Amino acid sequence: MYMILYSSADVDIPVQDPHGFSGSVVKILMEPLLNKGHILFTDNYYTRPLLTRYLLAHNTGVCGTVKAHRREMPVFGIGISVGDCRLRKCDNTLSVRWRDRCKVNMLTTIHIDAMLDSGKVHFQVRFPMYKPDCVIDYNVNMRLVDK
Repeated sequence: MYMILYSSADVDIPVQDPHGFSGSVVKILMEPLLNKGHILFTDNYYTRPLLTRYLLAHNTGVCGTVKAHRREMPVFGIGISVGDCRLRKCDNTLSVRWRDRCKVNMLTTIHIDAMLDSGKVHFQVRFPMYKPDCVIDYNVNMRLVDK
């Protein structure tokens, strides 16, 4: 396990990195694990399209939530109803917008555009609830970190 202790402004993180501060942190921590086929699950602070392409170029898969207004994120439009899923694919990166109680935006390089049964039933209409496979996998692998 690797750790960077941030104690002041003079830590060894490049300031002018094109991936930004959070991208620099990810690059430094993942450096020994690159090109080994690992998968990185990230939250929306660290996930961005540029960093996703960098990790993919180094044989590292990425799956994570992402802020909708990040630079280079695709535009999905404004209207999306509960249960709907919109997808955009560029190169080997899949951008997903899905709506449950709120809008969920994800970037992934390891998933396909599949909707899977979540194992839950809608409380009003008693139909099974479907979620994108990347959302289900993210929730399993993050193990309640974001909740």
